[in-house]
Amino acid sequence: MPKGLLNKGLFKKITSMLSVHGKAHAHRLPGRGVWLVGLAVFLTSVTIAAIIPRGSDTPAVDALLPSTPPQTVQLGDEAPVPPPAADIEGAPADALTVRGTPERERWTEVTIRKGDTLSDVLDRHGHDGAPVYRLIRSNPEARTFRHLLPGQTLRLRSDADGTLQELVYETGPGEAFHLARHDDHFELTKELRTFETRLAHVTGTIESSLFEDGQDAGLSDNMIMKLVEIFGWDIDFALDLRRGDSFSVIYEEKFWQGQKVTDGTILAAEFINQGRAFRAIAFRDANGYIAYYAPDGTSVRRAFLRTPVEFSRITSRFTSSRYHPILKTRRAHKGVDYAAPTGTPVRTTASGRVLAVGRNGGYGKRIVIRHNATYSTVYAHLSRFRSGLRVGSFVDQGQTIGYVGATGLASGPHLHYEFQVNGVHRNPLTFKSAGGGKIAAQNRDEFARLASDWSARLDVIGHGTRIAASRQAGNPL
Repeated sequence: MPKGLLNKGLFKKITSMLSVHGKAHAHRLPGRGVWLVGLAVFLTSVTIAAIIPRGSDTPAVDALLPSTPPQTVQLGDEAPVPPPAADIEGAPADALTVRGTPERERWTEVTIRKGDTLSDVLDRHGHDGAPVYRLIRSNPEARTFRHLLPGQTLRLRSDADGTLQELVYETGPGEAFHLARHDDHFELTKELRTFETRLAHVTGTIESSLFEDGQDAGLSDNMIMKLVEIFGWDIDFALDLRRGDSFSVIYEEKFWQGQKVTDGTILAAEFINQGRAFRAIAFRDANGYIAYYAPDGTSVRRAFLRTPVEFSRITSRFTSSRYHPILKTRRAHKGVDYAAPTGTPVRTTASGRVLAVGRNGGYGKRIVIRHNATYSTVYAHLSRFRSGLRVGSFVDQGQTIGYVGATGLASGPHLHYEFQVNGVHRNPLTFKSAGGGKIAAQNRDEFARLASDWSARLDVIGHGTRIAASRQAGNPL
């Protein structure tokens, strides 16, 4: 420490005492010495403090850290991401309260549970629903709030007093119903989002199953099921798939503010099965209805679906002689048996009217559908029927009519399916049903242009998979 900072005499006195007593008694300081040392430390601190200029422009470290972190409030359809429900003490399990928003604008996001009504949701969160109910009763558009669907989102905003101010029900990716309080009543607006549509395409080769390989290629489950629906008229996806089969799909994706929201329409697709190429091109008519046609304008739809149960396996085929596992005798098997777990949905292979529904001897629970004066089909060994199905009911092609079971003379859960032409049993696996007709004459020129364009694109994106398919065609899975 420089001598100039202390009185010269005092400095000499302190240092002389410290040196003497430090040598003689290294383990202790006399009381007088301790007092002097303390005085020296005090004066030194005061002197150092005096050295620092009072007008220094250098801020303290703490001054660089704001006491409260800045908050970003997002407006519009994208709300701030809420914390996990477990972090919100006392919050309902289905609710997420958005933190960081002003207290006067407190939003709560609710995921609809199975069986929920609007009354349940409002009661659960402590809101008086009377003004909302008055609007629902008086405005037909608001009646959508009477039928909340599980998994959809309901957002509630309350003020500082806990009074409900707004309610937003998102019924789909592009649609929401908005209730806002005005004095003592609510007003309804319907909000529609305009999505950005982008084109996407995927190609893939079958190695294990359509679902696994489709997902690996980038298709969602819904898109895979749509692909099955499009090509299910020509390909039995339970029996006909082979390793090396390939697919190419061109489809739409819907985006909102740069984020993908959902898949759109399949615009064109190709499926190569055992060396045979099937193509489908989408066409939207003047009424907005979308149908699929082969490039020559022939509808891909057929009078009958290939299978009444999706993704099942055949355990017994149509034959004139088969050993019955329960009766222990040989007899004709005038249908096809599809093995599937109990409860698997069974769909009608064509539109028609229910001719019979109920128990029938060895058939167990059975449904007979008459499609026209020529064709009828039988569905047997069901575990149960679709609710409300009765004789005379009209059913659409592909509609669920019952569920797989093992009633009647059945050794295990399966569907027994029969196909009759003028009352005579025919093999449903080999019967060729008529096509769905040609595209309407007024749309042929427009469709021809579309088909040419999409076919050229399919040629490009599917080139590699077609080569692989030609090399592996026919290999069983």
